[in-house]
Amino acid sequence: MFRSTGAVAAMLFVACAGVQNSPAPDPAASLSESVFDCSVQPILIRQCSYTACHGIAGTALRVYSPGKLRAAPAATIDALGAALTMDEQHANFESAAAFTFDTMSVDDNWLLRKPLPSSDGGYEHEGGAIWQGGTKDAQYVAVRAWLSNTGSCP
Repeated sequence: MFRSTGAVAAMLFVACAGVQNSPAPDPAASLSESVFDCSVQPILIRQCSYTACHGIAGTALRVYSPGKLRAAPAATIDALGAALTMDEQHANFESAAAFTFDTMSVDDNWLLRKPLPSSDGGYEHEGGAIWQGGTKDAQYVAVRAWLSNTGSCP
């Protein structure tokens, strides 16, 4: 009995030793950070960065913004209100880009669907619908253009 147990254990070890997991693709790799910086980030800062919403460090879609959440504690009120650092801007990009992981269609992306009114196919957003104009809302159009790589900076 001991022999068969050892043989089974050896077979399991050999069988598992050859398993390799492919790394997941980086969701940000196919998106333009410059278009995000000029077209999408201002929307997220204006609409989403409140300290009761996405301006909290541990939330999904965490958004750094001047005067609110910063990557490092601000030593002065001037530092709190200063322009975002390059690291904070990049962290905002990565936070938003993470919502593109495993999305079959741009139109199913949570960045688009969650803030839509439910009458337009949106999900129930705790803060209420953000894209009040539905899929014609200029903010929705800007985020969708970034997600579909058709956006540009003014």
